[in-house]
Amino acid sequence: MLDKKNNAVNKLTPLSRLEQRVMGIVWKLGECSSAEVIAENNKRHPRAETTIRTVLTNLRHKGYLELVPTTERQHCFRATVSQESVGRQSLREIIGGLFAGSPRRALMYMVEDDAIDETDLEVLRKAIEERKRRGDR
Repeated sequence: MLDKKNNAVNKLTPLSRLEQRVMGIVWKLGECSSAEVIAENNKRHPRAETTIRTVLTNLRHKGYLELVPTTERQHCFRATVSQESVGRQSLREIIGGLFAGSPRRALMYMVEDDAIDETDLEVLRKAIEERKRRGDR
């Protein structure tokens, strides 16, 4: 994947919500055909087949997907960047836009949100302690 070799994810155009959903399906399925993506998408968010095929084409043009060589008639796709790297980049963009570039503000918002339970807070505590032990930044 490109992101592991040269941090190319930073140069990619941000994803729309529908593109994020389609990429989530591709990451889940691995190498897959457009028909498989459409079937998986339609389980929860029915859309016209042409819409999903257009999104797949756009994701190829944006550099998120590549065609996989196949002997079959249909196109198969695979992600060129990892879900983790796109998630990190998206989070940076959200923090930059919604939280004035402050990770502290974003974290405080999340910690104060009722959706985070004690188990999540304990995981965060452990991650913070590990980071302190390593001496990162």
